[in-house]
Amino acid sequence: MLDFRIATFLQLCETRSYTKTAKLLDITQPSVTQHIKYLQKKYNCKLFSYEGKTLHLTPEGEYLRRQAEAMTKMSAKVVADLQRMTQQQAELRFGYPRELGEKAAAGIVTRLMSQQSMSILLETGSTEELLRRLENGQLDAVLCDKFCALPHLASAPAVKVRFGCFAAETFAATSPTFKRMLTKPLLLQDEGAGDRAVLGHLLQKKGMSFNDFDTVTCSNSAAVLQGMAAADLGVLFGYAPAMEQKGIAPVSIADMTEDRPLLFQFRKDGMDTEECRNFFEAFRSAWADWFANAEQ
Repeated sequence: MLDFRIATFLQLCETRSYTKTAKLLDITQPSVTQHIKYLQKKYNCKLFSYEGKTLHLTPEGEYLRRQAEAMTKMSAKVVADLQRMTQQQAELRFGYPRELGEKAAAGIVTRLMSQQSMSILLETGSTEELLRRLENGQLDAVLCDKFCALPHLASAPAVKVRFGCFAAETFAATSPTFKRMLTKPLLLQDEGAGDRAVLGHLLQKKGMSFNDFDTVTCSNSAAVLQGMAAADLGVLFGYAPAMEQKGIAPVSIADMTEDRPLLFQFRKDGMDTEECRNFFEAFRSAWADWFANAEQ
């Protein structure tokens, strides 16, 4: 819906390189130059300037960037809405953080789809990644920890989930103190994960950081981290629904174990109010049903 040259402009804003922009868009460098010149002529202003060899946006260019990003998001929403209007079933694009457990996600969504008339497109990823996709209009709603929620997005209460420390069953059985936990390697999700952000927040309140542990091992694979914990190669902190590995058990640590509030986040100009309300209520019901059965 937008002028294709706007896409070139936004890409150049990101790369600050005509060569990289051309490569990413699979066009020639002269084409990139022509697109920018066209926009500068159309809007009668200079969009970029050089300081030495570094390309910078002018004030006019910065203004156009903000407006173009907003128009791009709105365009994506319009396209998605029109596509859904032509379908017999509405489709909801829902982001579920993988740090909450993909097995739980599958069970909950299976229940949702049996209850709901709408089709659900489930996407998993880190909380940070999903919220970015929500901002860009690529998702309709995202489940996230309240601590990670973005204030400029709309939100509604979802459910509560237990957050705490987990370790090998043999180590957990010794009821270790927090001081003793610090002598173990910390098994940590990569940046962008909600459980990592929450742990950092809880440690900060104690005047501590990740570096207070013996060592830190990072991975974007929950299976790898949980496997290491089960082998007593470290301790990890996370959400209880995500702990799928046999051989690990919770460790009760004061100030580090709590029921965390989860929120639904969505754009204020996005989902229909009634559509939101119906989906959120169905999700809460499916969540309760899944965990009631999982505990049996």
